[in-house]
Amino acid sequence: MFPRSLLLLLVLLPLSAWAARLQGLRYYERGEYAKASRTLKREISSPQLSDEQRALARVYLAASLLALKKEDEAYLQLEELARTYPEQRVDPSLFPPRLVELELEVRERLKIERLREEAEKAEQAELNRIAAAEDAERRKREQEAAARNPAQVEPQGELQDTATAQPASSFRLRPELTGYSDVAGAFTPGGKLSIGPAVALTAGVGPVEATVRTLIGKERWAWELEAGYLFGTGAFQPRLSVRSTLFPGIGEPPADDPNGGGARFGFGGAVGGRLALTPQLTLLADVGGELLVGASETFNGGVFVISAGVGYSLF
Repeated sequence: MFPRSLLLLLVLLPLSAWAARLQGLRYYERGEYAKASRTLKREISSPQLSDEQRALARVYLAASLLALKKEDEAYLQLEELARTYPEQRVDPSLFPPRLVELELEVRERLKIERLREEAEKAEQAELNRIAAAEDAERRKREQEAAARNPAQVEPQGELQDTATAQPASSFRLRPELTGYSDVAGAFTPGGKLSIGPAVALTAGVGPVEATVRTLIGKERWAWELEAGYLFGTGAFQPRLSVRSTLFPGIGEPPADDPNGGGARFGFGGAVGGRLALTPQLTLLADVGGELLVGASETFNGGVFVISAGVGYSLF
């Protein structure tokens, strides 16, 4: 009998030491549940308590809240207890049956949640395994296809470069409508500023273009041949060109016809650019100068033409 009593005393001594440090437990035992709940909430937050003491204080806090008819709050305390310290249980010999029932409800719900999470993780792991297996099978088929037909397999970067370069090497045919102005005429004694429209047809392959153009004026027309070169492959491409133009009726007048004039040629070049608004529609802009062979003083031996317009690609 004596050894059993000694053993019981050794077990109860630590528990009594815990209880001595928790003022909220004494309030609960005296039936002062409001004071007990306030005190236990403060004591649970104390860093001086061990995990076991904090778990015990949470059980008494749940019991105090239940006694105050705050069952929802008691349920939350029991849920927190089950999550943070599942070893601590509600002793049915010390607490009301309803508190024991709440604890069982909490643990059953958490068990269902845990099983569902485990099932979802297992399902996701299986989906990942299937996706990895399918990816490995796809790579295997690609490697086998590459081994059978190595000439047909190109690195992705080369494919992209080929796709980018392809439009630049294709044939194109583009009617063009522009407006032009010979600004040099305005600064020539006896001359005048020439303004008018022009129609053209441009054929190109890659960066090289050839253009046939008609300049329409009030008094005379001109016909122009031009060879151009485009730089770059983006939407905007700078352009250099050489051109030759036939200007009828601006040469020196023959002796037998003072009012007449022969045709003369102009030779020169131009700089400009092409801006692709869509695959078909292109904005055109050029600034060019030409030296006229045998022109009268009215034209001062040359022209300086600014032009801008649009072109529409048929191919």
